[in-house]
Amino acid sequence: MAITALTTGLQTVTATGAITATAGADISAMTGDVTVCIEVVSMTAAKTARIQLEDSVTAFTASIPVGVVDVIGQVGQGGTSYTAGAYNPTTIKYTFRKYQLANNRFGTASAVLRLNVTAIDSGASLSLNSWIEA
Repeated sequence: MAITALTTGLQTVTATGAITATAGADISAMTGDVTVCIEVVSMTAAKTARIQLEDSVTAFTASIPVGVVDVIGQVGQGGTSYTAGAYNPTTIKYTFRKYQLANNRFGTASAVLRLNVTAIDSGASLSLNSWIEA
């Protein structure tokens, strides 16, 4: 199984928009069973965010949403720093198998996949990591 990064390591976002890497991960050669993983490491208490998985064959001048995750409430300590010995609620991991992603273009020439924050509450901070297992 090969692991392909969908984000460039741990990313922290506070506004809407594509999550680094904004050019997306190349999925054109991925055929067979594929799993997309999103691990939310932290989210500010009493805040919400919506993360959209989107693919494109036009370098995102046009894209197709293929999956959505809603993050609600506090995850972790609500930030990217952790205190030794303190209570740290678990991270949340979302997984999507290829067949669960409607109209996906895995294995299609020029296809790329990325994460896009389409909604996030004012004052919220969301930290996550994402990858593809193929």
